[in-house]
Amino acid sequence: MSFSAVTVVRPYEQIVRQIQDVIRRDGMEAGDRLPTERELADAFGVSRSVVREALKVLAAQGLVESRQGSGLYVRNRPIESVSRAITLSVSPDLMSVDRLFEFRKLLEMDAARLATVRATSEQIAELESTVAGYQPAPDGGPNWDSFAPVDNALHAQIAEAAGNPFLAVMVESVRTLMQDIVPLIADHPGSIDEAMRQHHAIRAAIAAGDAEGAARAMGEHVDYTSQVVHIQAESLGQVEEQLSGTSLSAARPHSVQRRS
Repeated sequence: MSFSAVTVVRPYEQIVRQIQDVIRRDGMEAGDRLPTERELADAFGVSRSVVREALKVLAAQGLVESRQGSGLYVRNRPIESVSRAITLSVSPDLMSVDRLFEFRKLLEMDAARLATVRATSEQIAELESTVAGYQPAPDGGPNWDSFAPVDNALHAQIAEAAGNPFLAVMVESVRTLMQDIVPLIADHPGSIDEAMRQHHAIRAAIAAGDAEGAARAMGEHVDYTSQVVHIQAESLGQVEEQLSGTSLSAARPHSVQRRS
């Protein structure tokens, strides 16, 4: 005679699953309003404290947010806890930066490849507009103040055009961690002009429907950025001292900044 284990599902877990199902099944988007806490309690036939427990779980998953005085809304930012885990796994040393660039390259090459297949005509036009938005300095030289927003927007748009929200979250998370490292390229001669040339190549490949060409161009772009960061960090002295004031350090609790 054999028996299987009985799974006990607590009420708040059932509520979490039902709200997840509604958001996904109905195609709800960020900013869509959900029923109030009281309305949910009435609908599920439970106390408001049980609903609050479910909402805490959903908020931690990045699916909903409560706006004080306004109500409950869909946030639809899946698995942001993964982003936090990445932050805690990286320390401010060059080896970790190398591994982060390696991870970013894998993510963004796939994003470029998928964007080539899935991007709408509007999204492709948006990429073209973004790249065209770069303005050199008045003397014709490189202009970091114009390059930085173009760079951030282009990478975010490609990740969005890939049509996979998990991939978009991961690309954003990795690039956020690198926000204080990438500016090291600004003082390297010719780096901004070369990065813009690469941006144009990525955009052109996506627009032409060349998935492998887009992935290859993105890989070359990330490799180039990594190489320049290496050169600049080493030329400025101790690598760890240069990186210690960046988001790689600031985002981590002091007790875990050192990595054995």
